[in-house]
Amino acid sequence: MQSPTGVQDRPAGDVVQKFIASLRDLHVEAKVVKDEGETKEALHAILSKAGCKTVVVAGIPSRYLGAVEGALAGTKSNLVDDLLGLPQEEVVGILAAADAGVTWAVNGVAREGAVLEVVYDDSAKLASSLPIVHIALLESSSILQDLAEAMPVVGEIVKAAPPNRKPIISFISGPSKTGDIEMRLLYGVHGPHTVHALILDWS
Repeated sequence: MQSPTGVQDRPAGDVVQKFIASLRDLHVEAKVVKDEGETKEALHAILSKAGCKTVVVAGIPSRYLGAVEGALAGTKSNLVDDLLGLPQEEVVGILAAADAGVTWAVNGVAREGAVLEVVYDDSAKLASSLPIVHIALLESSSILQDLAEAMPVVGEIVKAAPPNRKPIISFISGPSKTGDIEMRLLYGVHGPHTVHALILDWS
């Protein structure tokens, strides 16, 4: 399980609003949720609106897992941790067939509108990059001002990792996109077509 990283002591209100505005500029739907009930309701609404019937879940801390599992009632879901040990081809097939991936982000980056994902297994990385819908959860207190503040955090994560457990680090800044087709920026060409961020501001 990933743990929140770089939690801030300062009031989070301004940086959270900047984060939300930057995400929306990058075609990411962002929402602040205040408790377990709001989290469950918001996640269920995203999945229902997108018509998701199969979901993979990766890295959600135990404090928030109950809300996620509650939102998934009526859908076929798999925890990535439960897939470890299966043949690689089978795991990739399950991840590729999922309509949505629900994953954990250790930090948000307000100015650039990115979420910082840190995983230690290829399967967890695929949970955010293969399904058409990606929903990232993160804590409001973990949102950093900008990349200048985020990069030392990344450095500490890499330094703290044991030699046999190197992290896979990604800054995710919206749906998949490409400018290679007639020099026009197109969204949803490969990977997630829609990205959502649920910002957990639980007391």
